Amino acid sequence: MKFLLKTNLTLLTLLSLLACNKLSQSPEAKLKELVPKFQKTMCSKTIECTKDEFAKIPPAYRNMIPPFMQSEENCITFFDQKMKEAEKKRIEEKKEVTEEQLQAFEKCISAFDQLTCDTFKGAKGKVSIPECEEAQKFSGN
Repeated sequence: MKFLLKTNLTLLTLLSLLACNKLSQSPEAKLKELVPKFQKTMCSKTIECTKDEFAKIPPAYRNMIPPFMQSEENCITFFDQKMKEAEKKRIEEKKEVTEEQLQAFEKCISAFDQLTCDTFKGAKGKVSIPECEEAQKFSGN
């Protein structure tokens, strides 16, 4: 569960970093195309791979599950809000998306999409996603 939250926060941070960058030609346009794919990948994998564990939680404690992890719709809404916040920050900081950042983000999304639920949940030991580790360098984590 800790890996799941750390992974979500890492990718969210990376997405925020990329979204914080100034609107420019090609990299910004590509980023805007990747955002829905990121949301779908993250949210569907999160819901798919946690539903069995969350079903085991007694009803009285289910309110402790973060809302974005309770449904794909809540998850996408959560990331949409974070994108709006990141866009505001991007404008304030006048940053630009680089092609290198964009490529790292694309590779991370692709690798994340291919994870099995066992790997996603960390059931097979320490989880390492090299493509996301490269992308994480840009997030400042």
